[in-house]
Amino acid sequence: MHRASQIRNDMSDALDFGWEFNKEGVTHNWERMVSQVQSYIKSLNFGYRKMLMENNVKYFNSFGSFVDKHTLKLKTDTTESQITARNFVIATGGRPKYPDVPGAKQLCITSDDLFSMKNRPGKVLVIGASYVALECAGFLNGLGYDTTVMVRSILLRGFDQQMAARIEDHMTSCGVKFIKNTVPTLFKKDEKTGAIATSGETNGKKTFSGAFDTVLLAIGREACTGKLNLEGIGVKINPTSKKVIVDEKERTSVPTIFAIGDVADGKPELTPVAIQAGQLLAKRLFNMSTLLMDYKNVPTSVFTPCEYGCVGFTEEDAILKHGAKIEVYHQEFAYLEGVMTERAPKSYVKLIVLKEDKEEYVIGAHIFCPNAGEIIQGFALGIKMGAKKKDFNELVGIHPTVAEIFTTLNVTKSSGKNAEATGC
Repeated sequence: MHRASQIRNDMSDALDFGWEFNKEGVTHNWERMVSQVQSYIKSLNFGYRKMLMENNVKYFNSFGSFVDKHTLKLKTDTTESQITARNFVIATGGRPKYPDVPGAKQLCITSDDLFSMKNRPGKVLVIGASYVALECAGFLNGLGYDTTVMVRSILLRGFDQQMAARIEDHMTSCGVKFIKNTVPTLFKKDEKTGAIATSGETNGKKTFSGAFDTVLLAIGREACTGKLNLEGIGVKINPTSKKVIVDEKERTSVPTIFAIGDVADGKPELTPVAIQAGQLLAKRLFNMSTLLMDYKNVPTSVFTPCEYGCVGFTEEDAILKHGAKIEVYHQEFAYLEGVMTERAPKSYVKLIVLKEDKEEYVIGAHIFCPNAGEIIQGFALGIKMGAKKKDFNELVGIHPTVAEIFTTLNVTKSSGKNAEATGC
């Protein structure tokens, strides 16, 4: 009943997200949703500009390139100037990659373009296996668009592969189609229909052709370092990713220049990571702090139709590093708010523990369920502080919630027992 009452407000809020209730049933107004998103982005940008002004931070809307370790050249269409500083922080981030395929740059879009599209996307092909690809495919399918995902190899490389498989299975059940082990070879516009004719191949043989209204590329991002003249002043760059190589203090090979966020080599590409690294760097530069950014056990979530939240080791990496000292506690369950609907996915959770000194240290947590990101955040603190399995056992869960499942896990993979939960 609690959930039933909430749905009333959800139905009212749905109008602001573009949903319409009419004679045809429930339809989605893409244009209204995009307008709302763009208004929100403008409000964020205004807020950032205001914050800079209030803190007496000078803002230069220019392209920059280094002259030397203390000098930056600023250039616009009409002006050119230079500024000097004791230290510089590079935080230019990245931009979506385009494949070296005919028609890609002319006909395809990226996730950066999706949220400002004035026209409805229609039939969509998403190319990529990253969380960006799956998130975009998931919400486009959820909005009612025919969605296909072309994948070169495995989904969510670097994430736990059992959880990736559950995401794929659920998205498939929602209607998303997957084309596996395929890469695009040609994008060509059909002048009669306006559709984008797309070809793909597997191991050098043509195995796919189709026509789509929108082709979205999500094959990764590349660092925005190409025009900064970093190598010209001695800053070392990863030759493959073009990211800036930094030490544990975010310092580059040039002592006066630092790099944070997605542009820093080997760091998690997550907004909160960049923010925290930047704040800590500022304190070290100006407030006598010595505290370094801790990149271990950073929690994250993949916002697919059914979310996946995780922190710490994947099962594969844990076994690779610790072998037989690893145990996995797991459970499959139906979350309470979904039991009255036929479409609710089976949720799944697992804790990865390291058996050492007669203790079981939790070194990884994974959960596949609605609102997984909200759930994993709190447990990430426990893992970061060295929580043991018995600490989870002794924690009293809040009933009825999804998160309480972490406090009652007692089935291990090694036991071979059925991990499906019974009861409420």
